[in-house]
Amino acid sequence: MRYSLYLIIYLFSFESISQNKINWFELDSNTKISNNGKKIIIDLYTDWCGWCKVMDRNTFTDDDVINLINDKFIPVKFDAEYKEEVVFNNNNFKFVKAGRRGINELAYHLTNGNLSYPMTIFLDENYNLITLLPGYHKPNFYLKVLDYIGNDHWKSMTWDEYLK
Repeated sequence: MRYSLYLIIYLFSFESISQNKINWFELDSNTKISNNGKKIIIDLYTDWCGWCKVMDRNTFTDDDVINLINDKFIPVKFDAEYKEEVVFNNNNFKFVKAGRRGINELAYHLTNGNLSYPMTIFLDENYNLITLLPGYHKPNFYLKVLDYIGNDHWKSMTWDEYLK
């Protein structure tokens, strides 16, 4: 079922202070993302994914991870098996039944068909793919990735150069 009324998400800049949670937006049939010039980070998950739950529990509760995500990105959660139609970046994506479950076409589109859970998807301000980060990652490594992308180091140096 597709709704004609969308929830417009307006984000206001605010001073980054210690926050206790990531301000996730759950992407569903009622959500329209307005990125206000920020990069987008998408946590692609499924309900049955154990490592997705570990990522939520261990990485996404780290204060430094929380602050960097809330400061530099529009944080979005998306269930890869969401059963309703979704509009994202002015395109419609439907659920496709396959086997015992199925997949929402958006998950397939965002990952270029490289489905893996959990999957972190980084998009630039124009909704272009920056990179995919598959799998579970501990906070220390994840912070490096967030800094590399969030502070635009990826535009001027390779990952290996950044790590030196």
